[in-house]
Amino acid sequence: MMLLSLSPVGEVNQIKAIWAEDNIRARLEEVGISVDCEVSVVLKTFKEEALIVNVNGKRIGIGEELARKIVV
Repeated sequence: MMLLSLSPVGEVNQIKAIWAEDNIRARLEEVGISVDCEVSVVLKTFKEEALIVNVNGKRIGIGEELARKIVV
């Protein structure tokens, strides 16, 4: 297990846990990010301040702080 922020670009991972407040978890679920779903990092932005991830065929931007709260 590792944090999503440390996942290599292109590697498909399954989300094991989300260590965030309920309102943040609810927002993530609205865009398709939840425990047991598959996610892959498409791009890490300059200085790795954000990630673009692929979830169910959708590309979603996630800040570095939030990506450190998602365990894959």
